[in-house]
Amino acid sequence: MKKLLFLVTKESILKGKRILGIDNDSDALIVLKQEILKAAPNCHFEKATDYENAAQLLGSSTYDLVILDILSVRSFDLLRSAMDRFVPIPVVMLTPRSLNPEVLTRFVEMGARAFLPKEDLREIIPFLEDKFRFENIPAWKHLLAKLEGVFTEKFKNYKDYPGVAYYPALKKKMENNGLWDKERID
Repeated sequence: MKKLLFLVTKESILKGKRILGIDNDSDALIVLKQEILKAAPNCHFEKATDYENAAQLLGSSTYDLVILDILSVRSFDLLRSAMDRFVPIPVVMLTPRSLNPEVLTRFVEMGARAFLPKEDLREIIPFLEDKFRFENIPAWKHLLAKLEGVFTEKFKNYKDYPGVAYYPALKKKMENNGLWDKERID
């Protein structure tokens, strides 16, 4: 009897998103488009390689996200255009590894949401998925979500301490993970 193996893939949160890539390096835009469409084939990706085209697209279309190379022509102006809209467009900046901290600070103050070194373009999918998934979640909740497995493993040994019972959220988490011994603690 033959066994069938089914591969279940999680649908990308990028599905159906409209993304604008702005970079004067057309090769980088090709890599961006390939990576994004590989993960989410029905994502709408547009690209611009110069200021005029990028400004025209930003002014005439609505996007869920703009990916902007920090070294592109007039990147400060393009970021300002995205931020000055009635509904600002979130902007992720592609950066070189050796960028002046003052320049990064200026982009943050202008509204840039995140930064990814251009050398890490192959990591763009998990980076963007995290960006969309945690966009409206405070940073500390995002950090706790990332560390959840570590905390679960770490706190499983703390069930022997009676003080844990006073933290209902931790107790519930431990119960859900089978780490709470009701006979010993309650």
